[in-house]
Amino acid sequence: MRHTLLHYLSTQRLPATVAGAQGIAAVQALLMEGCVKAVLPSKRSAEAGVPVATVTELTRLGHRALRQFSGA
Repeated sequence: MRHTLLHYLSTQRLPATVAGAQGIAAVQALLMEGCVKAVLPSKRSAEAGVPVATVTELTRLGHRALRQFSGA
């Protein structure tokens, strides 16, 4: 899912929001890998409604991962 999300984000105008537990977990994994810059929802915001992560940037490492994933 991480690579699919990274590809999707590369086609979107940033900042972009990602909702849902799986989507947020994928953003968190990409953030930890250094592929994106993002703001994750706080526990308080998650309790208040539908939590979203906001991806603000794809990093050089993220662009490199995209090239490797696409086989280019």
